[in-house]
Amino acid sequence: MRLEGKRIVVAADRRSEEIATLVRKNGGEPLIRSLQGKLYTDETLLERELTTMLASDVDWVIFTTGIGAQKVWQVAERLGQLEELSSFLQRVRVAARGRKTTKFLLEQGIHPDARDDDGTTQGVLRALQPFAMEGLKVCVQLHGELPKSLERWCAQKRESVSFLHAYDYMPPEPVVLEQLVTEVCTGSVDAVAFTSAQQPRFLFRYASQTGADGDLVAGFEKVVAAGVGKVTAEALREHGVTRVVAPEQERMGAMIIELVHYFDGLETAEM
Repeated sequence: MRLEGKRIVVAADRRSEEIATLVRKNGGEPLIRSLQGKLYTDETLLERELTTMLASDVDWVIFTTGIGAQKVWQVAERLGQLEELSSFLQRVRVAARGRKTTKFLLEQGIHPDARDDDGTTQGVLRALQPFAMEGLKVCVQLHGELPKSLERWCAQKRESVSFLHAYDYMPPEPVVLEQLVTEVCTGSVDAVAFTSAQQPRFLFRYASQTGADGDLVAGFEKVVAAGVGKVTAEALREHGVTRVVAPEQERMGAMIIELVHYFDGLETAEM
């Protein structure tokens, strides 16, 4: 069957044409609806937060991305606080999410006390389970908004939480968000291919602001949500999407193949 007759939304910005070509090669019709947004850093905010953290009695620092960790180091170097940052992180406990994050920290001589086992926020939370965290002070390096699972965990553990806003994303154009919400809610598309966790977060934030979040979740009961990997799939599930198609290896081509297999399975089941 491949993807014949299927309208597949591509939510990516970077490499969207590459994914669209993969959809066409498998017989589908790609529709590009970029939800990624442009990456930016509020340097003044990050400088202030870093200086505050270094003067605090934080117990744990959780780094969530390699790019974010690198940005923190760059700011510390510009402020002449690189040695102070290194000494600080040697004194406190450090958690890391993601292979690239751990690799960067190790290159700086920082050995994380807790590491995820699968690249996800849930993986970090599992790694933190053996530690007594109640009442401790935690600083989280953010990349966009705080993941819902980490937000719930902080509330349950009653930690005092501060943040390092290493970078964020400019929101997509409202007209694109409105168009995709309508397409999913009306079932006029067959699947949406997400290539980062930020894309579903932008989509559901907009839906929540417009009162359409419940309809959007219901829409994804018919429209297939595809994630490029475990982190993107985790973000979809955090927003109530229960059926997520995602490959074991985080590859765009593998995501499209998983969609092909999914629709083939539906076709077989209906025969």
